[in-house]
Amino acid sequence: MPVWVIEMFGRGDINQVFWLVFAAALPFWLMMLVFPHKTWVRRICHPFFVPPLLAVLYLYIVFEVVNTVGWPKFAGVEAHQVRRVFSHPLYFLVVWSRYMAMDLFAGMVIYQEAVRRKQQVPVELFFTWLMGPLGLLFYGIRLGWAQLREKW
Repeated sequence: MPVWVIEMFGRGDINQVFWLVFAAALPFWLMMLVFPHKTWVRRICHPFFVPPLLAVLYLYIVFEVVNTVGWPKFAGVEAHQVRRVFSHPLYFLVVWSRYMAMDLFAGMVIYQEAVRRKQQVPVELFFTWLMGPLGLLFYGIRLGWAQLREKW
C-alpha cells in the first residue's frame, strides 16, 4: 500500500495507535516517579511483568502492519536504506512500540535496583523515560560513584 494512501486515509488511526502505545506505558512511569516507596508500586512495576504485556501490544501492531503493508523490504543495511523503511508511518509505529517497551523495561530495572539499594532515582527515571540510554548512563555513573565511595 502506498505511503500517501496511508497518510491520507489512516492519519487519524496512526495517531491513535501512537498515543495508545504511549498511554499504555505512562501510568507505570508516573507510579515509579510519584509513588516510588509504595509497596504496590514495587509489585506492579517489575521489569518482567509489565513490559511483556507491552510486548503483546507490540506483536499485535507488527501483525497488523505486516498484514497491511507486508514485511519491510530492505535494499541493504546502509543507513539511508534502513531510514527509508522506518520513515514509513506504519513501520514507525512498530519502532515506537518497541521503543516504549524497552525504555519501560530499562526504567523498571533501574527502579527495582534503586529500591533494593534504598535510593531515590527520579532524575534517572525521568531521563530514561524521555531519552532511554541517557537515563541508563546517569544511573550507571551514579552506581559507579557509589561503589567507589564504598571502597574508600
